[in-house]
Amino acid sequence: MDITWIVASGVLIGIVIFALKVSLGCGLASLSRRETLIIASGYLVLSLIMGTAIDMIPEETLMSLLNLGVAMHMIIALLLVVVGVITAREWNQHGHDLTRKTFWVLSVPCPACMTATFLSCSVLAGLLEFTPWKVGALVGLIFFVTIAVLSTSMGQVGKTPSTMGNVMIFVGLFYILSILIIPAYLNAQATIFVPATVPASDLIVSYLIIAALVVSGFVGRRMGVAL
Repeated sequence: MDITWIVASGVLIGIVIFALKVSLGCGLASLSRRETLIIASGYLVLSLIMGTAIDMIPEETLMSLLNLGVAMHMIIALLLVVVGVITAREWNQHGHDLTRKTFWVLSVPCPACMTATFLSCSVLAGLLEFTPWKVGALVGLIFFVTIAVLSTSMGQVGKTPSTMGNVMIFVGLFYILSILIIPAYLNAQATIFVPATVPASDLIVSYLIIAALVVSGFVGRRMGVAL
C-alpha cells in the first residue's frame, strides 16, 4: 500500500478522535438535536475556513503555532481536570447538574484542537494534492458526521453528570501524559541511545508533574469525585 494513504489515514483517524471528544461533551450533557447540529456545523465552517486559508498562512506562522502547541495543550489539559473535578463533585455532594454549563470544555473549539486541525488540513493538502478548500470540506464533513452520530448514541446511554466529570478528568490526564510520553518516544526513535547525565532541573520538573497528578487524584477523592 502507498505510504501516502497510510499517513493520510492516520491524520483522518486523528480528526475522528478530536470529533469523539466533542461528541462526548454534547452527548453526556444531553444537548438537544438542534444544539448538537449547531456545534457540528460550527466545526464544518471552521474547517472550511482553515482549508481555504492554508495557502495564505506563512511558514513562519505555522512554526509559531507548532511551538505554542504544547503550552496550549497543557492549559486545556489542566482546565479539563479542574472543571471535571468541579462537575463531578457538585453532583456527588450536592446533586447539582452542571453539565450544560461545563460541557463547553469538551465540545467548544479550543486553540489546541484548532491548531491541530489546521495542521491536519495542511498535511492532507500536501499528501493528497487536493485543492485546499476541498481538504477543508473533507475534514469538516468528518467532524459534522462524527459529532452528529456519536452525540446521539451517547445521549441514549445511561449516565449521570458525574460521568461527564470523570470523562473530563480522564481526557485531561491523557493529554498531560501525551505531552510527557510522545515527545520522549519520538526523541528516542530519532536518536541513538548513549548514557547521559540528566540535568537536575529536568528531574525536578518531572517529579513535580508526577506529584501534581498524585495530589490531584487524592484531592479529587477527598472532594467526592468517584474515579
